[in-house]
Amino acid sequence: MRNRPNRKSCSFIVFFVFFISVFVVRDAFAGPASGGLKILQELESAFVSLAEQTRPAVVSLSPYVPPFPEEKKRSSFDRPRPINSASGVIIDGKRGYIVTNSHVVREVDRIEVRLFGGKKFVGQVVGQDEDTDLAVVKVDSPDSLPSAELGDSGNLRVGQLVVAVGNPYGLNDTLTSGIISGLNRENINLSKYEDFIQTDASINPGNSGGPLLNIRGEIVGINTAIINYAQNIGFAIPSNVVKSVVRQLIEFGEVKRGWLGVGIEPLSPEISRKVAVKTEEGVYVNSVFEGEPAFRAGIRTGDVILKIGGEPVSSPGSLIRMIGSIHPGQKVRLDIVRAGEMKSLTVELSSRKEKERVPVTPGDFMPPLGFEVDEMPAGHERLDAGSRPKVVVSKIVPGGVAEKGGLVLGDLISSVNDQDVSDKKQFQEVIGKIKKGKSVSLGVLRDLEVLSLILPN
Repeated sequence: MRNRPNRKSCSFIVFFVFFISVFVVRDAFAGPASGGLKILQELESAFVSLAEQTRPAVVSLSPYVPPFPEEKKRSSFDRPRPINSASGVIIDGKRGYIVTNSHVVREVDRIEVRLFGGKKFVGQVVGQDEDTDLAVVKVDSPDSLPSAELGDSGNLRVGQLVVAVGNPYGLNDTLTSGIISGLNRENINLSKYEDFIQTDASINPGNSGGPLLNIRGEIVGINTAIINYAQNIGFAIPSNVVKSVVRQLIEFGEVKRGWLGVGIEPLSPEISRKVAVKTEEGVYVNSVFEGEPAFRAGIRTGDVILKIGGEPVSSPGSLIRMIGSIHPGQKVRLDIVRAGEMKSLTVELSSRKEKERVPVTPGDFMPPLGFEVDEMPAGHERLDAGSRPKVVVSKIVPGGVAEKGGLVLGDLISSVNDQDVSDKKQFQEVIGKIKKGKSVSLGVLRDLEVLSLILPN
């Protein structure tokens, strides 16, 4: 059954078609080369040219499956394409570098790369960054490959025309168009460093890792997610983020980010009154890790961080992005408010630990199983994911039962002791009925893989 477009979309389309038709009919009598028909022809020509320019740079990606021993004479590329294929875009045709999402190549060393036109390669994963959901794949080709240029996402404006290219549902080299619907979207619960472009260009499962392009054919974003219960709401990672991450992945195989060592939360009206801060911008420091850069610089619980390097901090997400963009070892000035008094401190950032400590303030509830959960907003899913559990692991107590049992931040809990849980309330009800001393079996979805973890209680 086809999805019905909403009434507003239909009304707009009808109005647009009527508007253009009036000009076309009117100018058909005035001459073949003028008016509305000419406008339509120019618009059509521009989109055809854009498609011809950009589609060859977009590739299809799927896990590489070596041939079985009994099929040595048969090329592995002759197999049907896996249904979980996604997209990527070539950014350096001479060296064979391709950008895609990290969740596309997660736990994969080699990946099948299908070019526009059908030619195939086995690509190597150069590096991936889970925190931004970006990865780089490299193919070795004797010939230079078609590529697209990374543009400047800092100049984007709401309302600009964009096109998305990818392989939705296995339909290769699909191009759709739309506009920039929003900028600087965060709190989507898809990655740690969130600063998404929102677009109404149609993107679907299989578009993961494909480019969002402006009308000049420049990459302004990498498509990564949709809201599945809504129409035409998709998200892309800005190209300026892509540039920084890709450069480090190619050079180091990883992304090196600064680490401050604080726990933070939004500056609510209640907290503002408590700490005597009148500004609406800034973030509240609810914990400081002893021995970490913030602690050594003199930052303390209860401080409000207003600026980093002179740039205003508008939210916890913006602070995380700003600190993460600074290399370890560099010094940065923090403007803070403490008990109503302005202060400036200089912090020398260190490297982020592989296993970050989770901020735990004195008096916080320490869950017996060593973890806490939140409910993921309905419909916020990766492009290549189907229906997913909505209970997400939001906190892991360092050294606790959950950490030792293999649970990690971001795991999705689908069941407890073989009982399905659909939301946080149901999860808490089931956990609350388990007697002390009885082990807990968790059904976990991690990176599209179903796991079963046993935790002692």
